[in-house]
Parts: sequence; structure tokens; C-alpha cells
Amino acid sequence: MHSQTCKMFAFLKLCLVISGANAANILGVVLTPSYSHQIVFKPLWRELSLRGHQVTTITTHPIKDPKLVNLTEIDLSFFLRDSDSEQFIKKHIEVSHTNFVDALRDLYNTMSRAADHMLDYGPVKELINDQNAHFDLLIVEYLLHIPLAFAHRFNCPSIGMLSVDGTNSIYKKVGNPTHSSLYPDSFLPYGNKLSLSERVISFVYNFVLEPYIENELTEIQQKIVTKHFGGDCPPIQDLASNISMLFVDSDPIFHHNRPLVPAVVQIGGGSHRSSPKPLPKDLQLVLDKATNGFIYFSLGSNMRSEFLPANTVDMILEVFGELPYTVLWKFGEEISNKPSNVIISKWLPQQDVLRHPNIKLFITQGGLQSMDEAIYSYVPMIGIPFFGDQSYNVKKLVNKGLGLELNYRTLERKQFKETILEVINNPSYRNTIKKLAELAQDQPMSGTEKAVWWTEYVLRHKGAKHLRSPLLDIPWYQYLLIDVIGVLLLSLSVTLFLIMFAIRTLVRLAKRKLFVIPEEKKSS
Repeated sequence: MHSQTCKMFAFLKLCLVISGANAANILGVVLTPSYSHQIVFKPLWRELSLRGHQVTTITTHPIKDPKLVNLTEIDLSFFLRDSDSEQFIKKHIEVSHTNFVDALRDLYNTMSRAADHMLDYGPVKELINDQNAHFDLLIVEYLLHIPLAFAHRFNCPSIGMLSVDGTNSIYKKVGNPTHSSLYPDSFLPYGNKLSLSERVISFVYNFVLEPYIENELTEIQQKIVTKHFGGDCPPIQDLASNISMLFVDSDPIFHHNRPLVPAVVQIGGGSHRSSPKPLPKDLQLVLDKATNGFIYFSLGSNMRSEFLPANTVDMILEVFGELPYTVLWKFGEEISNKPSNVIISKWLPQQDVLRHPNIKLFITQGGLQSMDEAIYSYVPMIGIPFFGDQSYNVKKLVNKGLGLELNYRTLERKQFKETILEVINNPSYRNTIKKLAELAQDQPMSGTEKAVWWTEYVLRHKGAKHLRSPLLDIPWYQYLLIDVIGVLLLSLSVTLFLIMFAIRTLVRLAKRKLFVIPEEKKSS
């Protein structure tokens, strides 16, 4: 018995040793100070740490779970207290409707400046300068390429990850095929089927405007990288194209069904959603009593409802007051003139509100995570987009039959009320959502499980250069077959020239024979 116990102990010890040998040091860097961006990364940090990996994250939204003993978080939440962020969002919304290119350039410039400030933060600088620090893998939010300099600093492979679908410029960086008409960029407010004018705009954006913005942004980011990581850091274009994998928060059901190279992995499908939790008792009581059903209205964490013009808020309240439904509105300020059926709250547990059986409708700004949460709770939507990829998402929502779209700039009382009643009373929206959600969930594993498996794949093989797209190693003219077309055209031209030359020669010879007088006739 004693010998068996010893053998069992030795076996367990061996398992622990093997498990420890497979554990890795992973650095995660997500510098976008937005909850909707950070929330997609949290399940990955949690799961990797629970699997025994030592995970260090640089984030504005730390998990702060003492049970995750393998997770170390460098807290950048101080950045959220920046008073300028509110003004920037208001300005960006306004500029987006007048000068799209300037708005996009301003957005990326602001994000780059924010990254610069975050890298100046004491604990981050200490990590960069710590000669004893070692990491086996870097996982970064791939919107900016500045954090990829950590891969050079620690001489480790990297994985890019997105809380949204990839833009065409991002897909190009990993050698994934793009097409301006079939797969319009997510910054453009187009759906699946583009008109001729939209195809022209999409083409110009992809091949003229986007490269122009990209070149300007590259210069700014390179200066920031040199400032914090030194002049020996490679060009950020090289760092961006040398990532081992790219995780995108998309799926083939709601997003474009597009070709993907092996290095691109779709982890969408509501993988960020948490397990159901009980609602606060007072909220549970209110929603349970809403026997006619309730409407949930939230414009997300960036575009907040209190940013709406006062006359628009008054109009919305009037319409809500005429409806037979309870209305739950995420609003950051008190409203004195609200109808009795409208409940205001600065914060709401959105996922669990959407799971309540009495919900009839979700009015949203069109953020991808919010829409995912509604889709997997079978809740039809009205999208009111403001900036970023929201118009793109809402267009897809409408094209898929999951709800309707409204323009906040031209929103009128009658239109608002009729749209609400249409989506609530027409069962086709909810039925379509249920069908698509079931299709999207019919997968061999969840998005988080995919991300974990491929993360450990990169760790096992110390990178994934063998999955590198061949598109990255050929010049653009070869990909577009311009050299091949040139050779074919030249060959065709030479062939035609030779044929014409032969024909002219034959014609010339024939004419000579016809007009040459035979010798017999000459002598006679």
C-alpha cells in the first residue's frame, strides 16, 4: 500500500513537472481605453492564467480577480479619468459626418498619443527597461502597431488580436486576400451588396485614401516606438507583418463569408459573454412586473446617451411615454421630465438585462459586442450608429433582417415610434435572429477555446512562420498579375505583329507574281 502511494505521489509530481514545463510567460498589451475593446480580451487572459501560464497584462480595464494567481496586471485605468476624452468623442462624431478622412486620421493620431502617454507610465517603463524580464509570447490589440515593439524588446513571437472584424489594411498586413467590392472596409457604412457608386468609393478608399492615412500614421507610430524602445527597433511595418497569428472578433454567419489564410482565426460568436448572473433585486422586480414587455436603450460606453441634443432627448421621452412598454434607459444623468414608464440608470448589467424573458427590443449604437450580446439572447434591434464601425455593423444588421436602422441626425417623432412598433410587433426579426444565432453557435469549439488552442500552438512551435501567407513575400504587381498580364499582352502583340507581317509579306509576294510578265509573252 505504501509503495502504491509513493508511486501515485511520484506520478502526480511528474505530471506537475510536465505541466510546469509547458507553462509560459505571456505578455498582453491592450492600450485602447474603451471597455468594449477590452472585454473581448478578458476571457483569454483568464483562461490562459487558469491553464498555468504566467500572464502579465497592460490594460485600462484590469480583471482584479484575486483567484487568478497567475495573472499580473499593470493598471492603466487612470487614463479613463482624462477629461478630454469626452470632448474628443463629441468632436469625432461631428467630424465623421463632414470629413471622413480627417476624422479617421484624427482618431488614429489620438490613439497614438494615448499609447505614447501609457508607455510613459512608471510600471510600463520599468518593464521595458527590466533586463531580467522574459516573455515567451506577446499578444496585442492590433489596431495600433506600437505595442508590437514589445516583441522585439523581448525577442518573442507575437499574436495580434482584435475586438472587431479586421479592416482591409489589417488583413493586407498578414497577407490575407481583400477585395474592395466583395469585402468593403469596416470603416465604410456599406453592407454586403454595394451599388456602383459605393464600389467606386470603396475602391478609391482602399487604394488611395487608406494608404495615404496609413503612411502618415506609420511615421507617427515609428517616432513613438523609437522614443520608448530605442532606435534599433525594426520598422513597425516589419513588426506588423511578422505576427504569428491574427485573432479577429468575427464569424462567417454575421460577418462577411470571406477567404482566410491559416494565420487568421475567427474568434467571434459572442465569446466575450459571461455566465448568467442574477439581476439586482430592484431591477429584477421591475422587469418581472413589465408584463407587456420592456425596451432596453443603451448607446454603449463611448457614445453615451447624455451626449444627445436636448431636443432629441425630449422627443425620445415623448415617444416612450406613449408606448405600452417599460423602458430601461442607460443614461448618465438624472432626467426630471421622464414619463413614469421610463427607468433611468447610469449603469446596467447589459448581458443579463438582454437575457430577461420580457425584453422586446434593444435600441443600440451598433457596437459589435452589444450586438453580439443581443443576437445570442434572440433580441431584435434598432441601430442608431454614430462613428467607427457602427454604421458598418448596423447596415449588416438591417441586411440580415435582424432589425432596422435610424439616423440620429434626422430622427423624427413619428418615424421613431413607427420603427419601434414595427420591430416589436413583426416576429420575423426575432425569428431571423434566433436562426442566425443557432447557426453561429454550431461550431466545434467556442471563440475563446479557439484563441487558447492557437495561442498554445504558437507557444509550442515558438512562432508560426510556417503559416505565413505567400502574399507577404511577393510585390503587389505580382499579386495583381500585372507582370503576367503584361507578358501575355506583349506576347499577343508580338504574335499579332508577326501575323500581320507575314500577311503583308505574302500579299506583297502575290502582287509581284500577278504583275510580272511571263518571258514567252515578252518574246512574242
